[in-house]
Amino acid sequence: MYRRIKYFFTNNLYWKALSVLMAIVLWFVVMNINNPTEIKSFTLNISILHEEKLAENNLAILNIDELKAQKAEIKIKGTRTALDELNKRYNKENIKLTLDLEQILSYKIVDEPLEATINLKPTMPNVAYPNNNFEIVSFYPITSNIYIDKVITIPKKIHPKTIGETKSGYIASEPELSSEYIQVTGPKSIVDKIQVIYAEVDLTDETSTIKQNVKPVAYDKDGNKVTDVKFNIENVEIKVPISVEGFINIVEPTLVGQLPEGYIVEAISHSPKTVEVVGSTSNLKNLTKINLPNIDITGLTKSTQFTYDISSILKQHNLRLKNSSNNNIKINISIKEAATKSINIPTSKISILGYDDTFFIDMPEQVVLNVTGEENIINSLDETLLKCNIDVTNLTIGDHNVKVNVDLPEGVKFVSEPYINITISNKKENEQIETNEETKYIEEQSSQDTTEEEAKIIFDEITTETTSQTEQNSETQDEVTT
Repeated sequence: MYRRIKYFFTNNLYWKALSVLMAIVLWFVVMNINNPTEIKSFTLNISILHEEKLAENNLAILNIDELKAQKAEIKIKGTRTALDELNKRYNKENIKLTLDLEQILSYKIVDEPLEATINLKPTMPNVAYPNNNFEIVSFYPITSNIYIDKVITIPKKIHPKTIGETKSGYIASEPELSSEYIQVTGPKSIVDKIQVIYAEVDLTDETSTIKQNVKPVAYDKDGNKVTDVKFNIENVEIKVPISVEGFINIVEPTLVGQLPEGYIVEAISHSPKTVEVVGSTSNLKNLTKINLPNIDITGLTKSTQFTYDISSILKQHNLRLKNSSNNNIKINISIKEAATKSINIPTSKISILGYDDTFFIDMPEQVVLNVTGEENIINSLDETLLKCNIDVTNLTIGDHNVKVNVDLPEGVKFVSEPYINITISNKKENEQIETNEETKYIEEQSSQDTTEEEAKIIFDEITTETTSQTEQNSETQDEVTT
C-alpha cells in the first residue's frame, strides 16, 4: 500500500506540477474574462472640509476631535478588477466621507453653544481603469451632530505658583513674572471654565535665585487642566529670589528721664525678642542685633506701651522680615505707685572708708534712710540687710556733711540721698580735752561732796537747836499749867 501511494506522487512528478500550474493560470484567465461584480467595504475616517472658514468667522466646533477620530464605513459595488484597483493605496486614500463645515456659517451663535446635524457626503477617486464601473451601495454614518460655539479673546491674570521646598535654611520670596496678564483665545464655553492660570516652578532643594521660562497652564474650579484654548504668548519668565534665613536679637531699650515722685517702674518688656529675617549671608553677618532707642519716661504715672518699627533698619541692610507682621516691636513699661519706708541705721553699723587713726570722728547715734520701691521688697527691708559706709578720705579737721553710701536691692531707691553730719578732730587734742574734762568733773564732784558734808553739819546743828528750844518751851508750858 505504501509503495503504491509513493509511486503515485513520485511518478511523472514534472507533469503533475505543470498540470497544477496550468490549472491556476486557467482559473485566473476565466475569472478575468468573466469579471464578476462584488461588494467591498472600506473603513475610513471622516474628512472635514472648510475648517479654516470657521476660524475666519470666530466659530469653533467643540467636538472637533471626536469627529476627526470617528470611524466611517462605505460599501462599494463594482467589478472585481475595479475594486482591486480601488483598493490600491493611492486610490484608497481618496475614498472619503466628508463633513462640510461651510454649511454652519449661517448659524447664529449667541451665548450658549449650538447643536447642529450635518449631512455627510461620500466621494470617490477618479480611477482610470477599463470596466471600472462601481457604485456606492451605502455609507455610515449618514449625518454627524456638531456643537458650535463662538470664539472669544479675553485677558486673564497669570498667577505664579511654586511647588516643593527649598533646602533647609533657605527661603523663597514672592515670585516675579515678566508678564502679569495673558490673552486667552478659545470657545466661549471653554474660556468661561478657566478659574486660574498658573506659571509653575519647582523649588525643591534650591539654594539660589531661580529664573525660568515656563508655559502657562489654565485650570478650572476643580483643578483640572483646561485645554482647547490658545495663549498669545507661549512662555512667561518667572523669577523666584531665594535667600538665607537668619535671626536678629532685639535689645531692650534704656529708660531715660525721671518718673514723678512716688512712682516706680515695676517692669519693662518687649515683644518679639527676636525676629526671623531673610537676605544674603553677608548682610546677615552685618546685622546681628537691633538696639531699641531710649525711651523717655519723664512724667509718666501709668503703664504705657510704645511701638517701634524696625523695617527701615532692615531695609538699610537689604534684609526683610520672613513674617511681615513682626515689623513693629511692642515695648511695655509697667508703672505703679511706690511704697515708702524710713529705716533707722545705727552709726555703729556704718563703715568708715579712708579713716586716719590720728583723727577722731564724732557723729550722731543713728541716720534715717527714706527709701521707696516695690512694696514687697520695701516691707521686707530692715537695717540688718543694708550695708552702709561713708568715705572720709581727704577730709580735714572740722565739720562735714558726708553722703552715706548704701547697697540697695534692685527695685529700691532713695526718696532723697542720705547724708550725715560728722566732726573730725585731732585725736591727741581730743584726748587732752577728755582728760581735762575728767579732771574738772572730779574736782566738781569733790567740791560737791564737801559742800554736802558742810550742809549736813549745819543741818544737824539747826536740828539740835530746834529740838532744845522745843524742850524748853514744853517745860515752860508745864510750869504755867501748874
